[in-house]
This record gives sequence, structure tokens and C-alpha cells, in this order.
Amino acid sequence: MKFNKPKDVKAAVMVKPGTMEVRTYPYPTIDDKSAILKIDITGICGTDKHLYKGETLQPGGETQFPVLNGHEIVGTIIEIGKDASLELEADNKILNIGDRVTVGVEVNCGECWFCKNQFDAITCEGQIMAYGCHPSVDKPPHLMGGWAEYMYIFPKSKLFKIPENMPNGVAVFIEEMAVAVGAFIRASQPFPAVKEGFGPGDSVAILGNGALGILHGIMGRILGAGFMVGTDLANNRLEAAKSFYADETINASNTSKEERIEKVRELTNGRGPDLVIETAGRPEVFIEALELVRLGGTVLELGNWVDVGENAQLNVMRHITGKNLHIHGLRSCGLNWEPVINIMRKNLDKYPFEKLISHRLSLNEVVNNMEIVIDPNKSLKSVVVPHKSDSK
Repeated sequence: MKFNKPKDVKAAVMVKPGTMEVRTYPYPTIDDKSAILKIDITGICGTDKHLYKGETLQPGGETQFPVLNGHEIVGTIIEIGKDASLELEADNKILNIGDRVTVGVEVNCGECWFCKNQFDAITCEGQIMAYGCHPSVDKPPHLMGGWAEYMYIFPKSKLFKIPENMPNGVAVFIEEMAVAVGAFIRASQPFPAVKEGFGPGDSVAILGNGALGILHGIMGRILGAGFMVGTDLANNRLEAAKSFYADETINASNTSKEERIEKVRELTNGRGPDLVIETAGRPEVFIEALELVRLGGTVLELGNWVDVGENAQLNVMRHITGKNLHIHGLRSCGLNWEPVINIMRKNLDKYPFEKLISHRLSLNEVVNNMEIVIDPNKSLKSVVVPHKSDSK
């Protein structure tokens, strides 16, 4: 693979909330344990949107603007150190120039108790960095997020090879699908004495149907879910949910919480769903999930990944203990994405993941169109394609 190193690299940088610009940084130099990716495509996450709107700080600590976002990464290796070829691939495969990979978000110390004992990637006590989240883009080697033409890969990163038959527009969902896989693993652990936990044939409600919610719907279908219902504020997202998994949808913008709960209970034999998944990312929707789920049911809370400075009124007895609920809070895509990639590869023909993408934006286009990206009525899933020419 012939490659001529550029002198400079362009990146779409969030200077502060509500302000973005294209900046140029020097092309980085690697050592034996690091690598460089040419970025093929990177997703725009709900966390990125919250940060742009000034609603939150990035996970992992206070955001030091300017920041280079983008953690749902698909890229091609163009440089790799001799040790990195053996050490960076998560499943002990040899990495070579020209391989397409996706990148684990966090670069952890690998030494603390949490790294050695936890399944997830967010509890490390000595986290080195997180791609697209921190540190600031001002800190060398600068290119630590996917909204750029090229990206520096740190030692101790985790890279996963992407199958040759998986298009970039599908592979960009691997990180989000890893959240869905991990969520259903958690939900599928029943208490043995009674019917609890998720199982085939169970009813599922998904509150919030951006890409993350729909991927959870797909995972539910793969695992044999029974009746499935989705709610959202935007009709375009509800239409997508119905095309991928939902038997029924409810628009939350023109119904009250009480009306939605009554409707869903009617659709689930008067009991409420066995499993409710909150992916809308608002504290009040978590309370709705607790009220909606059946007695003894399961709630997966994974929409509120960031603190938007808002609280919701919780009645512990009425919402939790009185309903004998299982509640799982998740803020991680886990450490092992190989099963996720296998699940997606096996279902490429059944679920057209790529159709979830509503906007493919160049670096200039994402800088100039964030107001569209953050509008759920206009954007289902927007992605950044750094080497794409601007649309005319």
C-alpha cells in the first residue's frame, strides 16, 4: 500500500460549545508501539451533541476545549510500529498496513484492579486517554479523535479487524452495537426462582429511537424478542424503528406520559413490557421507564451517559422496591467487540444497518451543519467522512 505522508492534517474541532472550525495539525510521528490510521468514517454520538449544545462535560472529567470529537471510528492502518503489529489487535491477530479496524474508545492502564476484574472499559483508575473525548486537541500528538483525516493510535489501544465484506457504513455502528450486546447480556441474567430477566418471546419497549435505540431493537429481534414497541419525539425515527424492529410506535411529542403508559399496557396484556430500555438520554424518561415496566420486570438505563445538570423525581418505593425491579445502569461498550462484529456480519443481509445513516458529512460540512445534526427531526444518524469532498 503506497502512501505519501502529508505535512499537515485537517480536523473538525469543537472550539467551545456551539462553535466549530476546521483546523490543521502536523502529521504525527509513531514509535514501535503506536500506529496511524487514515480515517474512513466516524459516527456522531449523542454525547458529541450534548457537548456541542453546552449541556454537559465529556465523560472522564472536565472537557478542556478545544476538543477533537469522534469515538465511533473506522480507519485503515497506514503506519504501524513493529511491536504494535502484535500488541494492539484485541484478538491476537497480526495487524498490517492496509487493514481496516475499529478502535476501542478508552486507552486504559491495564494494571489497576478494575482493568483486571471488570468487563467494561470506564472504571480504570489510571486511564491514559479516550479517543474523541479527552484530552484537548491542543496536546500533542493532537490527532486523538475521528473527526480528522488521520488519527494517532496510542500504545495499549485496542483495535479490532473489520471483515472484508462489511462496508464502512455498517462498521461505523460496531461501537454502538457493542453497547446493545452488552446491555442484553446484562438483561438476560435471570433470578432463577421466578420469571425475571430477558428471554425469547419477551415484550420490549425502547424509549428513544435514534441509532442507539434502533440497534437495541435489532439486538432484541436477533435474540428472539416477542412484541416490541418504540417511542420517540420524531416521526422519521419512529418510521425507521418500525422498518427495523418495532411492531408498534408511539410519538411522545403528541401524547402524555400517562397516555403512553396506558397504550403500552394495552399492547402487553395489561401488564407492561418485560423489558424497558431507555436510550432517549433524559432523566425524566428513566422515570417513565420505571413506571412503564411490568412488576418484576427489567429496566436497562443507558441513555443518560452524561450529566446534563437535570434531575427527575424518584419515589424509591413506588418506582423500584414496590415493583421488585431489576435495574441495570450501563455506560460502557465493553472490551470485547469480536462477538459484536460476528453478530453484525451474520446479519448483514437481514438488517440494512447502513440505512440508519441520514447524513454523510465532510469536515467542512460537519462544521457548518451541526444544527442539522442535533435536530432529531432532520438527522437520524450523521457520520463524518473526513476525505469526502464538500457537497455542491
